[in-house]
Amino acid sequence: SKVAVLDRMKQAGLRHTPQRSHIVELLLELSHPTAEQIYAAMSERFPYVSQATVYSTLKKLKELGIVSELTYGDKSSHFELSDNDHWHFNCKVCGEIYDVEASEAEALIEVGSNNGVFQVEGYRVEFYGICPNASE
Repeated sequence: SKVAVLDRMKQAGLRHTPQRSHIVELLLELSHPTAEQIYAAMSERFPYVSQATVYSTLKKLKELGIVSELTYGDKSSHFELSDNDHWHFNCKVCGEIYDVEASEAEALIEVGSNNGVFQVEGYRVEFYGICPNASE
């Protein structure tokens, strides 16, 4: 929730500003937005906000583990709140990113750790293909 995210930001020492609050709202509203999409949506309510403000806020939120950055080769990064464990499906036709419920995560970590040989600190599972909307 917005309140929980703002509380985490406050606990981490980030000053509360209307702009930061609105960035959190947009991360909750938009599906995996890019920084450019957040900036465009911000400018409606805050016409004098700079791109640097959006980028620096996203960077700080990422450093604090509040936001995850999804990178896909040479495309723009997408962002989402790091609030639950899930995977992604990326449509190679329309570019939409869908959340997929994580299942068998423990088994996946066991495989990734080579049955305990490696210490897994994180993982990312992504599926690629064509979504139902793009296949019509």
